[in-house]
Amino acid sequence: MMLLLFITVLAVANLQTTLAECGARKITSSAIVGGVDAYYGKWPWQVSIRVDYASGSGNYHTCGGTLINKDYVLTANHCFDPLIGKPDPTEYEIVVGNHREDTIDQHQESFYVAEIITHSDYRALTMDNDITLLKLTSSVTFNDYIQPACLPSLNYGAGTDTWITGWGNQETVIQKETLQEVSVPIIDTATCNQKTWYDGEVTDNMFCAGLAEGGKDSCQGDSGGPVVVVNTEGFYEVIGVTSWGYGCADAKNPGVYTRVFNYVDWIAQNTGA
Repeated sequence: MMLLLFITVLAVANLQTTLAECGARKITSSAIVGGVDAYYGKWPWQVSIRVDYASGSGNYHTCGGTLINKDYVLTANHCFDPLIGKPDPTEYEIVVGNHREDTIDQHQESFYVAEIITHSDYRALTMDNDITLLKLTSSVTFNDYIQPACLPSLNYGAGTDTWITGWGNQETVIQKETLQEVSVPIIDTATCNQKTWYDGEVTDNMFCAGLAEGGKDSCQGDSGGPVVVVNTEGFYEVIGVTSWGYGCADAKNPGVYTRVFNYVDWIAQNTGA
C-alpha cells in the first residue's frame, strides 16, 4: 500500500512538472482579420519561419509555427511543398521571441533548421495531414518571452473558444508588422461540410474555426501558425495548425486547421518526446 501511494504521488508530481514546462504565459498585461495587436510576450510559443532571398540579400516571413519543446517547431506541411517553397532546411531561419516583423525585438533569437520532418501521408490536393516538424540545429533557452506550448490533452469540440495568432494578411494590408491575435470558436465539422460551406472537404484530420457570418479569420500569411486553447489547469495547448480556407473571413468559409490531437503519437515518434 505504501509503495502504491508513493508511485501515485510520484506520478502526479511528474505530471505537474510536465504541465509546468509548457503552455505557461509569463507576461501579462492589461494575417489575422478582425484581430488586434497582441502585447509583447503574450504568445511566447509563436514562431516566425523565414526563408532566405535567392539573392542572399535577406529573408522574409513566410509561415508561422509553434514552439513545442526546446528542439522542435510544429508547422504546416504546405509551407515546405516544393511547388511553393524551398525544401532545403539550410535556407530557413526560425525566429522566436519576436513581436514586430519590422524590427529586432529585445528578446528575439534566431535558430536554424537541421531537419524538416514532413508527414508521409500529406496530400497537397486535399491538404490532408498538413503537418510538419522542424528540428532545430541548437536548443532554445526558455525565458519569459520564449516558452513552448503544450500538445493537446483532449480532442476539443465545437463551441470551444480558440486563439489564433500571426502576422498574416488583413483585408487591406498584405502583412501586419505587429503580431495579431483573434479569438474564434470551433465550428462543428458537419456544419462546416454543408454544401453551401465546404461541401465535404473538411476531413477528420481537420477542424473549422471562425464565425458563420465571417469577419474574423486567419489568412494565408499565417499558414502553419498556432491555434491554442486554455486547458482546465490554465495552460495553453496547441490544438491546431493553420492550414487552408477559401477567401479570408468570408461568410460560411471559416479557416480550416490541422487537428493536432490526431498527430500526438506521430509527434512523439518523431521527436522522441
